[in-house]
Amino acid sequence: MNRRRFVAAAAAGAVGVSAGCLSDLIDDATTFEASPIRVSEDAAGEAGYEYQGTEELVEEREFAGESVEVTNYITEYTRTIELPLEAFGSDTKAGVFALVSTPQVSVAGEEFNPVGEMSKAELVDYLQGQYEGLEVGDNVGGRAITKDEIDGLDAAVRFDTWEGAATLQGETEVDVYVDVARAEHGGDHVVVVAVYPDDENVPMESEQDRADTMTAGIQHGDDVDVELEDGDE
Repeated sequence: MNRRRFVAAAAAGAVGVSAGCLSDLIDDATTFEASPIRVSEDAAGEAGYEYQGTEELVEEREFAGESVEVTNYITEYTRTIELPLEAFGSDTKAGVFALVSTPQVSVAGEEFNPVGEMSKAELVDYLQGQYEGLEVGDNVGGRAITKDEIDGLDAAVRFDTWEGAATLQGETEVDVYVDVARAEHGGDHVVVVAVYPDDENVPMESEQDRADTMTAGIQHGDDVDVELEDGDE
């Protein structure tokens, strides 16, 4: 498998945090309209991630007896990471960083947003359930980024990290780490997910530093420009 095909596979579901999986999660949320979200070009370049586009998810829901239009955003980045996989005949490279922006909504005097009410463990369980090739194990720790370190969020971000395994193309199992964080900003819930290999040739601290750099560069607001992708592709 060539690098482009592998990165596409990783971004599309091999590690369970792609637009496909996250859109299933967002499909359960009843909201009005989220603000677009992405990472600054400088931060993405420094971390070595490539912007894959943003998916806008729009639908109508009946909630508390009212019809509500749902608009959420999922933005995805990938980066190449050297990871020898003999099954593919050459070095295989992949890493994923994904952002979700989903607003809180008030209907008939009640506030609702399942994403905002989920714990990070519940978010991880949901992601695992959406992709049969992803198995998430123990929580192995966490780390925090203060709001002063993040340009585009008026909130601190705390990552929790889980050990896991992902099956690539139904053939090769790769150990991975799954980082998940959630914050609130501008009336939206922001979910941050990073997945990278658990491999002796890929230092965990280095990959976490890259994820932290991406997080520090988050841009979220109505004036943020994104490249919208077709959610059906």
